[in-house]
Amino acid sequence: MDAHTDSQSKQATTIRLLSYGGLIPFVAGGVLAWAAGGAWQSFALQAVIVYAVAILSFIGAIHWGRVLAGREEERSGAVWLVWGVAPSLLGWFAALLPQVWTLVVLVLSFGLAWVADRRAVDLGRYPGWFGRLRTVLTSVVCVTLAALIPLVL
Repeated sequence: MDAHTDSQSKQATTIRLLSYGGLIPFVAGGVLAWAAGGAWQSFALQAVIVYAVAILSFIGAIHWGRVLAGREEERSGAVWLVWGVAPSLLGWFAALLPQVWTLVVLVLSFGLAWVADRRAVDLGRYPGWFGRLRTVLTSVVCVTLAALIPLVL
């Protein structure tokens, strides 16, 4: 294995570890929300929602990063820049709603972000492993958020 391949392998490992680690606040918050009552349940719900909004912003920002990296083959940069702010705006909008609708809009927003990211993979903007990773991450996030909806009905 040459140094470049070894570096790419380490980077991919780091990305996966950080990505899966990023699920901890969703899952732990969801478990706490279901296990706790009263103020702790409210705290856990709010913590998951705030984290979800932050992660949506992060998901959109990766598209800005690619455009700003100045890749010569980037022909649809403006479209990806516009899309890059959409998850942030969707998360912000969701946070302003009653909690049941916040959770519904967040689930839909993560689903929409997954569709955009899968499209980016299909267009060759990102490697195939990224699309598979996003599928797993989005599935866990959406199931976790959807599982919280009965708590706020």
